[in-house]
Amino acid sequence: MGLFDKQFQKLKKEFSKKNTRYYREGVKELEELYEELKGAYEALDMIALEFSAFKDLVASSLTEEDNSKMEYFNQHFKKLDKVSRDAVRDVRDLLRNQKKRLREAINEE
Repeated sequence: MGLFDKQFQKLKKEFSKKNTRYYREGVKELEELYEELKGAYEALDMIALEFSAFKDLVASSLTEEDNSKMEYFNQHFKKLDKVSRDAVRDVRDLLRNQKKRLREAINEE
């Protein structure tokens, strides 16, 4: 029976090392995705704020129809901003959870 225990321990150790390696790769990919997504969101956030300020600035000089179109676009910008903010938050949460699992996998080795 000792033979099987040694083989089992060896397989378990190999599996643990592979598991840790995959977690490290996953965390690295998620960090890159998070930074990229965060940068894109910051640019989008500024555009949405600038458009809202621009809409308020020119609202008095536009016709009622043009004002309604501007409001329509402003609402869509706000929705896009919310979806983007939620995506950044979700990727950040996923990254945090993966880092936690990586630490657990390292501790199990």
